[in-house]
Amino acid sequence: MKKLLRKLFFLSVVATFSCSKDEIPSRSDDVYFPLTSGSFSEFDVERTTFSFSALPEVSRFTTRQMIGDSFIDINNQLIYKVEFSVLNNKFTWKADSLVPVWKTFDKILGQENGQIVTKMMHPLANELTWNGNLYNSMNEKIFRVKDLGMPFKDGKNTFLKTVTIIRQDDSTLLSKNKYIEIYAANVGLIRTEKIFVQYCSTPDCIGKGIIESGWKEISVINKYGK
Repeated sequence: MKKLLRKLFFLSVVATFSCSKDEIPSRSDDVYFPLTSGSFSEFDVERTTFSFSALPEVSRFTTRQMIGDSFIDINNQLIYKVEFSVLNNKFTWKADSLVPVWKTFDKILGQENGQIVTKMMHPLANELTWNGNLYNSMNEKIFRVKDLGMPFKDGKNTFLKTVTIIRQDDSTLLSKNKYIEIYAANVGLIRTEKIFVQYCSTPDCIGKGIIESGWKEISVINKYGK
């Protein structure tokens, strides 16, 4: 019964924001978010958890996202199922989650933690902004484009054309909240940076950047293909 309810919710969500796939034009900046069944990307992830009373705890693991089968919903919208997995200690992939992703006339949309997020807008342009939470009940969250078409080197990989989506970048004396994604042409997502920390606020340490609590997570692509 629970599986049936999840499936119905999945279908109802994507149907709500659909438009006909036959009317969606081909766009040059679609290369930054390619949707091809069978393509995959693997990421090295480093997550650091901070505590004021202890040394930072660092964990490292590998994740994979694969674009699975697609289907047509009741409004003739083409939906892709993106499968997320984690490499476990036995060097086998363990399924983690499955989310829908689809494109409309001017948007790439996907589901994150049960909420619809506007991941990308078209046509892309530097300093283009939009509300990433436009189709959910959460507070407004302004996403911004920068470094469109610029090269980016990350570890052993060099990508000639990329775009950076800044989903959040707020910094004060008391906290830092950062969330950026970098996409490469004909590859898709290649890097994610998330930093959500609280700084010490007592008179003797305020303004010194001493982390009291929070976490940081960096994901870097190491393999991709089909």
